[in-house]
Amino acid sequence: VGRMSIGDAEIKTQERVVNFFKDPEILGYQYLGNLSDYQNKNIKEDRLRQYLRLKGYADKLVDATIMQLQQEAGNLSRGVYDANKTVYSRLKYGVKVSESPEKPPVTVELIDETNPLNNGVAIAEEVTVVEHQEKRPDLVIYLNGIAVAVIELKRSSISVSEGIRQNLTNQKDCFIQGFFTTMQFCMAGNESEGLRYGTLLTGEKFYMEWKDDGFKEHEERVGIDNKLLQQIYAMFDKERFIDLIMNFVVFDKGIMKVCRYNQYFGIKRTQQRLNNLRTELHNPNRDQEKPRGGVLWHTQGSGKTLTMVWL
Repeated sequence: VGRMSIGDAEIKTQERVVNFFKDPEILGYQYLGNLSDYQNKNIKEDRLRQYLRLKGYADKLVDATIMQLQQEAGNLSRGVYDANKTVYSRLKYGVKVSESPEKPPVTVELIDETNPLNNGVAIAEEVTVVEHQEKRPDLVIYLNGIAVAVIELKRSSISVSEGIRQNLTNQKDCFIQGFFTTMQFCMAGNESEGLRYGTLLTGEKFYMEWKDDGFKEHEERVGIDNKLLQQIYAMFDKERFIDLIMNFVVFDKGIMKVCRYNQYFGIKRTQQRLNNLRTELHNPNRDQEKPRGGVLWHTQGSGKTLTMVWL
């Protein structure tokens, strides 16, 4: 669908969302522009190169890293799930490369997890991708030049499920499946229903909504009165977004899974409690009362096992 044929309401929604991402006072993402006139890939080589150079890696290491990542992201011989799993392990653990055959390998880190604000996060709109067919995802989020999230936006009167179906169509072999080998989040949203998120090949009924935690220590930014923007803020705040990618994705028996909001907050609170416990136990002046434990309540089918894995 060309820019001119999108309804005005949809353009307005997209403008609001893009401006929200760009706002230096809120998310502060770099804006890469409207890319409808380009043939885009899921790795922006120039941006990744720039990031790795800033990190001090030698050019030969940078070249070898980018070449290996592009090969792995482009290898669909064992399917999109396997390719994505390989790419994910590079995001999580780095890429092992050598400057030359006689030199020992070095691990090149693609993401700075320790200092999340040192990563380059950017947003582009109308991102044309040409594979078996031409498609144009509304918004694509790049992390150090690697496409990690795609968002399809609808106007308020059109159900979010339309956007979810668009994501699922785009991931089919006959469309732009190869673009999704680096994706961690596939999302759809509008201003009446808010944002829904899944990951690679997530079925429509499993797309989830990020809700407010309701506890004081995790209060989301106040003053955003738009549900869609509130939920975008909750997931794309730089530190949380990188935490979600690095620590809350799992490949489980052929299915890629991401956490629900209740798992995320439950785990965060558990970690906090364990840290406090450690401090209490090492405090020579502490009361001899038993330190507090805690209960995480899961209803049936709400992901107890995955909560334990991520914890």
